[in-house]
Amino acid sequence: MLKGLILEVTGGGLLKENLNRDGLPWRETVGGTAAELRRAAGELAAQPRELLCLVETDRQEKIALEGGFFCIGYLNPQLPDERLSGCKILLEGFQEVDAPFLRNVHTRALGLPVQIAETEHLLIREMTLSDLEEVNELYRRNGSFQIEEAEETRGLTPQEEEEKVRAYIDYMYGLYQFGMWVVIEKNSGRLIGRAGFGIADYLDFSEVDLGYLMDRDYRRRGYAEEACRAVLAYGTRTLEFEQVAAYVEEENQKSQRLLEKLGFDRERIFRYHEKKLYRYIWKNKGETDA
Repeated sequence: MLKGLILEVTGGGLLKENLNRDGLPWRETVGGTAAELRRAAGELAAQPRELLCLVETDRQEKIALEGGFFCIGYLNPQLPDERLSGCKILLEGFQEVDAPFLRNVHTRALGLPVQIAETEHLLIREMTLSDLEEVNELYRRNGSFQIEEAEETRGLTPQEEEEKVRAYIDYMYGLYQFGMWVVIEKNSGRLIGRAGFGIADYLDFSEVDLGYLMDRDYRRRGYAEEACRAVLAYGTRTLEFEQVAAYVEEENQKSQRLLEKLGFDRERIFRYHEKKLYRYIWKNKGETDA
């Protein structure tokens, strides 16, 4: 659990306001020395691993990492030569940084998945490396939820596959704060599907799109709709999406009906790699409930 933030940056007034509003304790250091970090941790009544340290120079990062702290970096435009290569995430500003965001960063730094939603029957959370075998089995039994995913992963060694998943967790979850999440049935504890958001580039532009895959043994129970509604609610409330796309093949009439039930409108029909695809659009009207 994140107990506080240590600030070692300039120009963090907006961030301090956000932290005070959210009730997340913070302390500010001036010299960035190991002694100052220990003092700040003591004032926050926390161990280094219970804190995040926000730094803007490689020197600050080195001292914090050696002290056992997790680091996040600020790309200060006045300090263009700082690399901050050991930081969990790099920030270009503080406008969108608040306590929930920082708690998610800290949870991932601990190697734990962030829980996205809990519904009547399902838990939806970020994928971890320990989920890889179950996710692969999900794909073997049911195919891929994305049109090109099978081609991207075919022929990879287990080590290459693990590295691909690790990069996905760091890049998509860490940078974009979203991705394809795993769906767990609460009663059984089984991983039964995936649902979430990706970046689609089937046309001459990129956009956020909804995707899902449910294990065949758990279909016709309303789980796909339940998961997708929860995901869209998260997209609305937490990610503040105004619009989400969805792409579905012409013959997949079940997914077309589900999208329409969720409030998507068919916007376009086009060909992609010899397949006819439908593009659907969902607009945030402030009415989505999990």
